Amino acid sequence: MNAMEKRQVAESFGRAAGSYDKVAYFQRNVGYRLLELIPREGWLRPNGTRVDLGCGTGYFTPKLQNGDHQVMGVDLSEGMVTHAREHRVGDISWVVGDAEILPFADNSVDLIFSSLAVQWCSSYQQLFSELFRVLKPGGVVALSTLLQGTLRELEAAWQEVDSYRHVNVFADSCDIETAYDLAGFESLQKVQYTDVLVFDTVKSLTRELKMLGAHNVNEGRPLKVTGRERVLRFKQAYEKYRREDGCLPASYEVLLSVLEKPE
Repeated sequence: MNAMEKRQVAESFGRAAGSYDKVAYFQRNVGYRLLELIPREGWLRPNGTRVDLGCGTGYFTPKLQNGDHQVMGVDLSEGMVTHAREHRVGDISWVVGDAEILPFADNSVDLIFSSLAVQWCSSYQQLFSELFRVLKPGGVVALSTLLQGTLRELEAAWQEVDSYRHVNVFADSCDIETAYDLAGFESLQKVQYTDVLVFDTVKSLTRELKMLGAHNVNEGRPLKVTGRERVLRFKQAYEKYRREDGCLPASYEVLLSVLEKPE
């Protein structure tokens, strides 16, 4: 992902800041599962610095507050950061920043929490190098991300219509593990699972994705508004996945990882 594509992602999420929390049920579920995985030692360091990386609307950022810790919410989207600053309470510093070029000194952060944000990074190798750089020895990073196979029904339905890419390409878990191993991290926890959301109509699914600000940044994506006829064919193709209970599925492949920078 180049600088222009990152700016497009940031702007898309910024436009969705006001609607995001209304439909982010899946995102909250993933975030809470990730919080529960953080080891007790990850919370114990006194007077440290905790960062919510890719904080979005700041929903989880206040949950990192405890005692005299400095808490910071960081996001690529200025619109999201502005929304978080206006709607979240507590002594929190809000920063517009890129996860691959973190605005922190070496060995300065105790805990990094990042839920469903790092899949928008250009390079997992660069990401984990930066996380390793800013964490103190013994520091912990807890992250969740989406994996290959996410929204596979959506992708397959579009493949029946045209040859464009309509769904973002997500990494394989092995690629992510290789990147954090190379950076020097030790793995403390790993959970991988599939979550299937259900919708009454294709329109309700695509509307929710739009309200979340999910933005297709891949090469090969359609650059013009998709015509009505192709949209109709896409909806018809998606109907093949309607289940016996009458619902349309949307599958998400999720990885939760808790990593430690060795002492």
